[in-house]
This record gives sequence, C-alpha cells and structure tokens, in this order.
Amino acid sequence: MKKLAYVLPLAALLAAPGAFAATRHEAGQAILNAVQANDQVRSVGYEWRDTYKKLLGPAKHAYRKGNYGKAVQLADTAEQHAELGMAQYQANLNAGPRF
Repeated sequence: MKKLAYVLPLAALLAAPGAFAATRHEAGQAILNAVQANDQVRSVGYEWRDTYKKLLGPAKHAYRKGNYGKAVQLADTAEQHAELGMAQYQANLNAGPRF
C-alpha cells in the first residue's frame, strides 16, 4: 500500500500534458510533424474543419511567444486530428452501399 502511495502521484505527474517544459527544438519538431500530417490529410480531402484555425495556428503563435509547452500540446492534438482524419479516409475507401 505504501508503494502505491508513491507510484500514483508520480504516474499522474508523468501523464499530465505539459508537465515538463518543452525545448524550442521539441516544439518546432512537433509543429512540423503536425503540419506535415495535416497537409497529407488535406490532400485526400479529409482535413478536419478546425484543425488549423484552433490548433496549428495557436501552436505557431505559442511557439513565437516562447510558450513551447503549449505549442507542443496543441501541435500534438493537431497531429492526432490529422491521424483521425486519415483513419476516416481509409475507412471510407472501401465503403459502399449495403444491401
């Protein structure tokens, strides 16, 4: 029981988004990955509506302001949106009428 009392707070700290300060390089790489993923999903027509306006734009703004932790968090979410959009595209490739 005592071990659990030490492990749970540590696990919560590690799992918390933005718990550690990100470096400029990490933020730049996260934004680059998100933009590339978003461009790929846009090319097939499955870009999610608010990914750029509400996530990538603010991530770039946070990066320019030096808030690298927030930039990484927003860019990671944008990349997840792009991955989900690509999953939708893949799922709809073989979709057809059901009889």
